[in-house]
Parts: sequence; C-alpha cells; structure tokens
Amino acid sequence: MHQALDPSLPFANAAEAWLNSRTMSPGSRARYISARTLHDLQQYVRALNRKFAAAALKDIHIGLLREYQQERAQTCGANKINQELGTLIRIMKRARAWNSELQDSYEPLLREQPEIPRAMTPEEQKNFLAVASSREEWRFVYYYSLLALATSASNCEMRGIRIGDVNLYSRILQIRPEHAKNRHRIRTIPLHDEAVWAATRLLERAQALGASAQHEYLMPFRMAPNQWDFSRPMSNSGIRRPWEAIRQAADVPWLRIHDLRHTAITRMAEAGVPIPVILSMAGHISTRMQQHYTAVSDYAKRCAVEATFSSGNYVVSAGKLAARDESPKHSIWPNARPAARRVASAGRKKARQDMPCTVVPKKALSS
Repeated sequence: MHQALDPSLPFANAAEAWLNSRTMSPGSRARYISARTLHDLQQYVRALNRKFAAAALKDIHIGLLREYQQERAQTCGANKINQELGTLIRIMKRARAWNSELQDSYEPLLREQPEIPRAMTPEEQKNFLAVASSREEWRFVYYYSLLALATSASNCEMRGIRIGDVNLYSRILQIRPEHAKNRHRIRTIPLHDEAVWAATRLLERAQALGASAQHEYLMPFRMAPNQWDFSRPMSNSGIRRPWEAIRQAADVPWLRIHDLRHTAITRMAEAGVPIPVILSMAGHISTRMQQHYTAVSDYAKRCAVEATFSSGNYVVSAGKLAARDESPKHSIWPNARPAARRVASAGRKKARQDMPCTVVPKKALSS
C-alpha cells in the first residue's frame, strides 16, 4: 500500500517521492510499472516541473491548470498535455489535494486523432540508403536504418536492443518487454540476409567501442567523446545530427526516425503480405493503421492485376479469363476491331452469342 503524500509539499518533491514509490529496489525482478512507463512518467514530471516545481500541491488551482494548457499548447499537442496533467492529477490525488471543485472544473483538451505517418516511396528509400552509405561518418545511421527497415522495429525498440538479443546463428532478433511499447509489441523477428548483414555491422561497431557482454546494449549511451556507458541505451538524440544531414542530402527533409517503421510496414503491405503476418513482424498496430495498410495492400493488388492485363499476358474470351495462347488475340475492351474481324467469318448470329457484351461494327462484319 502506497503512503499518502503531504499536500504542503512542493510539486517537485512530491513528484520525486511519488516516482520512487512506483519503483522497486535496484536488482529486484518484480516491478509496479514497466521501464517504458517509468521513463514516460519521468518525462511528464520534467515538463510539469517547469510550471509547478515550487508550488505546493494544495495551492494548485484550476487557473494554473488552464495556464499550463495554454502555454504548453504553443509547443506541444493536446494528447501530450493531457498525459502530463493526468500525471499531476494522480500525484495530487495521492496527497488528497485533488478536491471536488477541481474535479468539476478541470476539462482535458480534445484528444487529437494522430495523422497517418508518411512512408518513403521505394525510390526515396533507395536514395536515402544510398546517401547514408556514401560517407564513413554516416555508416552507423546506414546500418541502423537497414535493420529498422528489415524488422519494422521502432526507434525505442532499436535503441533497446542488447547484444544478447541478436542471434545470428538462428537469424532472429528479440524485442524484450523493457523497451517494447506494450505487451503486444514483445516479439521475436526473423532476420533475412540484409538484416543479418546490418546486425553484424552493428555488433562489430559495439565491440570496437568496447562492448562484449550479452547484457550490454548494441547501441550504448555516449557520455562524452570516446566515452560510452554500455549499461544504458543510446538516447533519443544519439543519431540526430547525422540523421538531419542525411535526410537533407537525400531530399527527404520530412523524414523522422520513427517513419522507418511505417516505411517497413508499408513495403510489406505493398508486397501483399497478409495483415496477421505483418502483425507477427511489427507487433501491435492500431485498428486505424491496420485499415490503412489493408488499403495499401489492396491497391497494390489492383495495380498488379492491371499491369498483368496491360502487359497482354491474359485476355477475356467468352466471358472467361484465359492465357493469351488459348484465346483469340484481342483486347478485353469493348468495340475492339480485331475481335470483330476474328468472329466475322462465323456470321452475325454466332458473334452475338459468343460476345454478348461486345458491340461489333457493321463495317467489320460485312468485310
């Protein structure tokens, strides 16, 4: 049972005590919340401290909450603001500083429906990888991008890979609970040749930096030039500088690191990979995004069928699909003159019976 907080505590102190109450002692295998959730809560508290750090919990009123919403909205979306204030409310409730007046007055912002992320086209993807591989100082981003595109792993999942998670013998990559977005994203991903090659290059890089143990991170945290902490994963900004340079050079200035995951799933959908197989590779995908990828897959199938017909490999004969060498050599479209000439010798009656949907010009029949 968690102890109540003192409502007279400044928010910064109360938040620290609250976060500590959500964690177990170091080395404990049991936990109240996942490492990912703890990290998110720490980020929310950091943002809240800019406004409420010195304010006593009991002195926080509805006016301050609305000011926070308005100020944060200049640089942040509604969903993030709601999550941050939701954390504040949880802390205030623990201190019994959240009263009925606040409950009646507080109104969260209208939840935003996130936009469908943008994926690179196959041409953009090819060019991006070519640019990333063109300079030695960009090679790390090249290996990172290859593995992300081959596995559909998100940025958080990629950064959370430990050396022991990469099994080159079995050609698999494990995404473990501590860095998975949720329990539905914990998975084992098969690696094809290109992915194995990229993973091997990243393992070689980690070893060159000094990592060797299975529990150490494949992409460790950089403390200072040539100083690495192998017990911590690379930060969000670990590849930001070369990433910015590469995307500008590749003429995809809009591309975010997380867009690699969306691009990878889009490629699978375009190839006609069934949604259940995509889910086994990528983990949980929202219903809205599943509908999007289904539409991408259906469109790719339609394009393939149209390409097959336009290439002349198949035609329609007597209302049936047939290979070209088994049917009259004519277009599938109505009013095709070659088709009319072919049936002319059989007479008008047979032409009407065999081709009920085709309008045969009189001139062709009388020729």
